Amino acid sequence: MTVTFKLQDFEGPLDLLLYLIEKNKMSIYDIEISSITDQYMAYLEAASEVELDQMSDFIVMAATLLYIKSRMLLPKPNKVGEEPEEDPREELVRKLLEYKKVKYVSEKLSECQGESMQYCFRNKMAHLDIPDAPLDYGNILENVTLKLLYDTFEQLMQQKEWDKQSQNERKIDKSILKKDTYTIEQKSIYIREVVALKGQTTFFSICNHEMPKIELIVTFMALLELIHKKEICVVQEEATSDILIKEAV
Repeated sequence: MTVTFKLQDFEGPLDLLLYLIEKNKMSIYDIEISSITDQYMAYLEAASEVELDQMSDFIVMAATLLYIKSRMLLPKPNKVGEEPEEDPREELVRKLLEYKKVKYVSEKLSECQGESMQYCFRNKMAHLDIPDAPLDYGNILENVTLKLLYDTFEQLMQQKEWDKQSQNERKIDKSILKKDTYTIEQKSIYIREVVALKGQTTFFSICNHEMPKIELIVTFMALLELIHKKEICVVQEEATSDILIKEAV
């Protein structure tokens, strides 16, 4: 049964050239460029539904092969005293050898990766079954008094209490991080209700010193919004004096 290959089966033009060279049992150092070029062009003509950027690489290689083929077919007159002309296939052979090395390394790495997937590694450290050396408790407790043990216990308890206190001090007060939910709409309603109830009010009276800064800013912005809508009017005698707020006439 004949196996049909498509350009998508090859990683690039060099991959296709290596396949053709191995298929024809040629030496990579002595490529029959005419035969390889013809076979390469036949693959290009039979190609279909190939990505444009991928196809462009194959076309560039086809042009290179045709150029080398034309140079190989041209007569080479021997001139006395001149060095022989270099083989036009030399650059192509160099690229093929480099690609073959890279492909070989890539295949070996893929094999190693496949083999490594068959192994499982422990996340925890392995425990070696080595027996501990016997302890001589007589030597360890030598010159140890009851008072010394009690003092050591007291120090441990104090250290534990210090650690607990230190952890409490490092805790973040969640109330500090609580998001403020003041809105201009809410403050506008509040100002309108106060003015409607009292007839007039002042900015200092609707604000207090314990207000968060953000609430103070939102209250002032709500005041500006009501002025813009002509729902209230304000009077201020001096730049630093209180603001009198009244219903708009």
